[in-house]
Amino acid sequence: MANTERRLGQLEPRERVGAQTSRKYEYQYERTARASLDLLVDGLKYLCVYCDWHDDYVVETGDAPTRYIFHQVKGRKSSQGPWTLYEFFGVRRKKSAKPSKSAPAVAADAIIPLMLLHHKNFGQNCAALAFVTNAGIDPTLAKFLTALKAVQTPMEVEEESRYIFDHIARAYTSGTSPLTSSSNDLFTWLRSLTVHTDQGQLENQDSALLELADVVLNFSEVELLQRQAKQISREIVALVRRRVGHTTTVVPADDQRLQSDKGIVVADLLGVLSLSAQAYEQLKAGTGQDIVKTLSRLERFCKKHGLEKYVVAICTFKAQWDIWRTIERHFLSGVDYVLLEGKVNAVLQAQLSMERVIAEAKDIAKQLSGMTATPLTPEHIMGLLFSMAAQSEAISNA
Repeated sequence: MANTERRLGQLEPRERVGAQTSRKYEYQYERTARASLDLLVDGLKYLCVYCDWHDDYVVETGDAPTRYIFHQVKGRKSSQGPWTLYEFFGVRRKKSAKPSKSAPAVAADAIIPLMLLHHKNFGQNCAALAFVTNAGIDPTLAKFLTALKAVQTPMEVEEESRYIFDHIARAYTSGTSPLTSSSNDLFTWLRSLTVHTDQGQLENQDSALLELADVVLNFSEVELLQRQAKQISREIVALVRRRVGHTTTVVPADDQRLQSDKGIVVADLLGVLSLSAQAYEQLKAGTGQDIVKTLSRLERFCKKHGLEKYVVAICTFKAQWDIWRTIERHFLSGVDYVLLEGKVNAVLQAQLSMERVIAEAKDIAKQLSGMTATPLTPEHIMGLLFSMAAQSEAISNA
């Protein structure tokens, strides 16, 4: 199979080490846990985060056919200073335009050479490369990477950075096993590289866990003690560690098998957050924003009012309402919308049983039928009611 079509589970990784126990590895697991929480962000189209498979973690993203963003994670003590150009590329800096007599050697422990293998191995399915660190990068390296992203071709790179690029390209395209077949490919690949500096905490585990807890709280809006927040963070990191520790995946593995063995998906995170995966999928079918936050609010509302068994149906109604509102918002007059909200709010405030709420929803839909081109159904009324209920939960917990 051509590498332009190769999926992540169709190639054996360079190594399968399994879970390790040291602060350096815990830092990697924490950054993977933080990346996995982005699965819950609206609009990112992240589908899965693979743990320690071809890189420290890999984000599967986009619509089918999906692609991969490979992330290399490296913690660094503050006493070591920022990452240098040599540590990244394994080639000493070139300051003049005159080529050296022979192609420069590439250091075996350099960061970029191993990352470039993802482009060679997965071709078009490698969407981008990313480097994640708690440290910074030195000014020369930062200037060089910025210069590459500022232009469209190698010939346009400003003079000093061009010397550096040509020198690296010569090193990477030389030898019996070149890292890349051409300087143009190298240029394209390096432009896809993103460097995330100052990420997380290497030397303070409590601070690292609290950072994760803050992200969780932002999604769920649940009031937690610091001890409880740390426990949720530990559970997410432990989930990563279990996926890293799985080393028996048989290659080739299809996408579903690899996700099960090495991946974290939305349902895994919802389980840690004690939120319904089925209800989440129903909300996702709508057009609303802040899906996880809305689900958290709705589940809280349902728990208060003894409606837990209806939460999936309620999320379905909410999604149907969001779609109706998106279609009709430009055609519904302000007066009619105020009338609709007023009637629904009165039902919400009356704290009726589910049976009475359904009856009232049917009556309101009948009263306001013909108001819009898209029929207003009792299900839409129920969706608006629980949308307002979610908003009330946000206000009461503000």
